[in-house]
Amino acid sequence: MNDSYNPTPARALVSSSDVATPAHPATGFERAMGALRMAIPLVQRLLPLLDGNVGSAVSNLLNPNQPPPPPLPPLNLEPIEDGLAEIQAENRALRTQVIEQNLSLKRIEEQLEMLAEATDRITFAQQALRQELKFVARKVTIYSSIILAVLAIFIIFSALFFLRYRRFLP
Repeated sequence: MNDSYNPTPARALVSSSDVATPAHPATGFERAMGALRMAIPLVQRLLPLLDGNVGSAVSNLLNPNQPPPPPLPPLNLEPIEDGLAEIQAENRALRTQVIEQNLSLKRIEEQLEMLAEATDRITFAQQALRQELKFVARKVTIYSSIILAVLAIFIIFSALFFLRYRRFLP
């Protein structure tokens, strides 16, 4: 084995790059990491400021040996999940109602279209009937005019005949 390798506890925790020796001066990155390690406790105490807990952050700065706050109890998400399941069920029910209403609206629309077609057919039939009635009315007017003219001529001839042959009648 290699004699230069000595697995001591101190050497096991510290790597050779962490120790600055006169032969190997610390690089800029190593110095920045060292400063960051020193600033981490201060940053941990200032983090509650980001949450809006100013009082907690000030107390952390004034009392550095204060134990960390106890962890929060686990959240019970069961009521939220139950509410979410209920909302989803209501959403499904509403969706089925909307589908049924859309179907009934389509049926009503089809019935209205059929009603409009029937109304158009009836209107067309009424127009045809009106035309036929006008035609019949003209025919009746012409026939009645002819009959009245023949009747008038008959009355005139009868009167003339009566006046001419009046002496033969008793």
